[in-house]
Amino acid sequence: MKSEEQRIVYHFVWGPMRAKPCLIGDAAQRLETLIRETAATLALQLGEVQILPDRVYVAVAAPPTLSPHRIVCRFKAYSSRCLRHEFQEMTKIPTLWTRAYVVRAGEHYRPEQVMEVYETSLPPRRRAGRPRVNR
Repeated sequence: MKSEEQRIVYHFVWGPMRAKPCLIGDAAQRLETLIRETAATLALQLGEVQILPDRVYVAVAAPPTLSPHRIVCRFKAYSSRCLRHEFQEMTKIPTLWTRAYVVRAGEHYRPEQVMEVYETSLPPRRRAGRPRVNR
């Protein structure tokens, strides 16, 4: 088997900064288009794409020469630049995406499994308002 025919299936999940539910309506549709464009430029076979208000799930089959980190960084960088330019409400947060993401390799994962791992990896959210001072 030639190396260009070999593929590794990766499942990615990442979310917007501060877990803002900003991926809705036109922004979600545009994000899916941007993900498809990025997958085409990287020669990835795009699998399932799920865009929820506060997270993104993408499954791709990639050549073994592309690292998962490089793939997710390209998805996040390109989409952030375009979305923040096109949707002004996304410029209210310092950056669109957090640095955190979850990746799993293998064909046997379901989207729910990977999103559950992402959910458990998030730091606990602090309540809104001023922090309490214990005296």
